[in-house]
Amino acid sequence: GTGVLVMTLPDGWISRRFDQLGELCSGSTPSSAQREYWDGEIVWVTPTDLSRLNTPHLLDSAKHITERGLRTCSARMLPAGSIVLSSRAPIGYVAIPTVPFCTNQGCKSIGLHDAYHSEFIYYAVTATVPRLKQLGEGTTFAEISKSTLAKVEVTLPKDKAEQATIAEVLSTVDRAI
Repeated sequence: GTGVLVMTLPDGWISRRFDQLGELCSGSTPSSAQREYWDGEIVWVTPTDLSRLNTPHLLDSAKHITERGLRTCSARMLPAGSIVLSSRAPIGYVAIPTVPFCTNQGCKSIGLHDAYHSEFIYYAVTATVPRLKQLGEGTTFAEISKSTLAKVEVTLPKDKAEQATIAEVLSTVDRAI
């Protein structure tokens, strides 16, 4: 034989690429020389914010930008319940913002489609981190691009209620640890 290993998924489970889970976005930074772009109301997430978390949920960011600052750069606002992932320096911090937010270029975000449960996807993405780190190697500054990230797959139950049940079990275990 050709030695091809075919992975079969459990009944009712599907495989989805990151770019199929929702809208995959990169971040951006307004000019730091322009004071009017900073200290606004908009939560602006960086890998540093993610590195400080000891829970899956991100409630706020250290720095905030203004509406005007947001308009001057390519950062996108995403809704609460999206997934944010540090894509460089270092790769692999994952969180679920509980507020609308945007990020700097050190993060990638997924604005999830309704079919997916935030907490389940958080754990599924966290499970891919060792692979993401491998994919980001070989560049001077380890980073994972949007196009590479788009192709990474997670497996999940098709049923959102089942995703929620599994996420609840995982978060209970997490809290116990």
